[in-house]
Amino acid sequence: MERTERFMPYHPESRKREKEEQIKGYWKTSCTIFFKNKTGVFAAALLILMVLFCLFGQYLRPFSVQEQNTAIKNMVPSAQHWFGTDQLGRDLFVRVCKGGQVSILIGLLASVIVSVVGVIYGSISGYMGGRTDLIMMRIVEVFKGVPHIVIVILFSIILDVDGILPLILALTVSGWVNTAQIIRGQVMQLRNQEFILAAECLGMSGWQIIIRHMIPNMMGMMIVAVTLDIPTFIFEEAFLSFVGLGLKNPSVSWGILISLAQGNLAHYPYQIAFPAIAISITMIALNLFGNALKDAFDPKMR
Repeated sequence: MERTERFMPYHPESRKREKEEQIKGYWKTSCTIFFKNKTGVFAAALLILMVLFCLFGQYLRPFSVQEQNTAIKNMVPSAQHWFGTDQLGRDLFVRVCKGGQVSILIGLLASVIVSVVGVIYGSISGYMGGRTDLIMMRIVEVFKGVPHIVIVILFSIILDVDGILPLILALTVSGWVNTAQIIRGQVMQLRNQEFILAAECLGMSGWQIIIRHMIPNMMGMMIVAVTLDIPTFIFEEAFLSFVGLGLKNPSVSWGILISLAQGNLAHYPYQIAFPAIAISITMIALNLFGNALKDAFDPKMR
């Protein structure tokens, strides 16, 4: 009996639905792997508690951030002032909560900006290839040739940072280069895949292919990059504020609180201990959370 083979015609919509189902399966599998990671789940819970502490903790006490009372200056932790008071009699618990809002906001915004710039830059470089890729990668190498913290300090001095936006600009001016290199490598791997070649045959432009096909396939990596960059920028903000190149008093951040308390370290160590502990807990939790996401979203780590 002669067997006849039927060839199914290519339908772009069917291929698109199949790709969407694969993406949904990828996200479902990644989430399952993440929730099986006890360390990652613990870090996520710790981060949620830390964010809630920073957002709503100040409303637990009847004090304002800048409320001064020299009659109770340098008071040790007590039932009235849970974290004690500083050299001007301001409640440290309220100031640590407010400082956390600023530090986490700076870290989050800087990470998002770095990721967006790195994804756009790396996608264009990897997809275009040739001379365009060569020129763009030479620019990246120029930025990488100078230590990142040196560029940050230089721009902080030039901009005379006195606000969140100039500080974020100083932090992100060269922070995108590592993301750009990673994304470029991923795009160069994806551009020879069948679904990319099919999209090109259907007449889609380069921008459409990058936005509709490549970026969704790199979304997991982008989320991991943002998560792992946040603690870096929180630390850099604290460092710059500590050395006087970041936010200025009366602004409040964890770095400023540590800077103001350094003169009283010998006599009132609690003034520097509480913001330092807050930074440490947040950075450790973010690193553990980011590593758990990397294990879940990176197929090579499974």
